Amino acid sequence: MTTIKIFFRNTLVLVFVFFLSSCFATNVPSEMILVGSTPGDEAIKSMLLIPADTKVEFMRWHLLLDDKNAFILEITFGESQPNTLGFKGGGEKRTINGQFTVSKSEGNRPFKEVYDLKSNNLGGKVSLVKLTENIFHILTSQNQLMNGNGGWGYSLFRKSPVATNGVLISSITMSSEKPLQLIFDGRTPCQEIAAEHAEMKVSQACFKLKWRLILNRDSVTYLPSTYSIRKVVDGQARNVTGKWSIIKGTPKNPDAVIYKIESDKPDESISFLVGDDNVLFFLNKNDEPYLGNENFGFTMNKKM
Repeated sequence: MTTIKIFFRNTLVLVFVFFLSSCFATNVPSEMILVGSTPGDEAIKSMLLIPADTKVEFMRWHLLLDDKNAFILEITFGESQPNTLGFKGGGEKRTINGQFTVSKSEGNRPFKEVYDLKSNNLGGKVSLVKLTENIFHILTSQNQLMNGNGGWGYSLFRKSPVATNGVLISSITMSSEKPLQLIFDGRTPCQEIAAEHAEMKVSQACFKLKWRLILNRDSVTYLPSTYSIRKVVDGQARNVTGKWSIIKGTPKNPDAVIYKIESDKPDESISFLVGDDNVLFFLNKNDEPYLGNENFGFTMNKKM
């Protein structure tokens, strides 16, 4: 009997320990992988200690953040190979290891959660603000959203998306000026947005769209007036014109500012979340930012 009692007691202990381990394991955050492609301008080259005279048209990111606050950043950069998604000669590769911290803010602060990457192989810290649980955006050294160009923006995306509770940043405007015309450029994935815009009639081979958005204001009241948007679909340029408006606040995000461009054909209307004066994010039909991929994001960048 004693042997049997000891056996059952030890078995119960093992079961209890396994149960506790399982419970704690569910509370440990798993690693997160962010991917995306960004421009290779002087600011980002400085952050990544890439020599200023290196010709970088764009760079592709693979950023692993683990549950011990360590990160591994793998970047490939160089000139783009025409008519492909790759680099001339395969590009140059670099791996950077380091630690990251997460800072959270309450109240009316525009950024609720910021990730700071630090390493001896970085020219200072690299900071990313969490836009949603699946979308992050790289910040300047002045903690502003980095403005991209007509080819790429500065957003990174979860490789394996998770459930999200909406947008986690407030729209911010850095200038009180109201220019009579605003011009934004961008390049986005194709199939994701075409799934909600049947009028685009994209081919199965379409993998990117080129955009130019021009927003005009009334010369007297400075209120939004007309717009034109040009999208290049399967190599063919298509233009849509109409009126645009500014919407302040949504049921899910009372601090959001939305630019909505409307057409005579409702299906062609598109909404953008205003990140700040320089960066707009495409919104889907549920007013949520589209999730990009390792090649392109869904930002529109102000033409300087």
